[in-house]
Amino acid sequence: MKDVSEQQIQKAISDYLKLKKFIVFKHRNVGIFKKDTGSYIPLSAGEKGISDIVGCSPRGRFVAIEVKKPGGRPSPDQLDFIARIKASGGIAFIAYSFDEVLSSHEIHAESITAYGHNEVWTHAPQVA
Repeated sequence: MKDVSEQQIQKAISDYLKLKKFIVFKHRNVGIFKKDTGSYIPLSAGEKGISDIVGCSPRGRFVAIEVKKPGGRPSPDQLDFIARIKASGGIAFIAYSFDEVLSSHEIHAESITAYGHNEVWTHAPQVA
């Protein structure tokens, strides 16, 4: 089985959520890469631990998904952010694969199809 990057998992999750009519943003959290120096320009100071994917469900709930490769570990700031979103009534979790999002009961319950009702998605998009 091919090694899948976090970026590939993030893209599959974002594409799926958009298909399900979620408003989705990819949070840029590492800065801007400078090719000439091989370094990053840090982003301005802000909230630490913001999840990789943030958005809003079609039913109005805030969604935060921290994406990690299998074996990856979230930072204390990321765990704190997820806990705060959950405590505020939002949906927040760590996804180690696209399948974890696909099988999330909370995500499914918040999904609306183009026809205005929930539906079961029977197959996953292919991750390159």
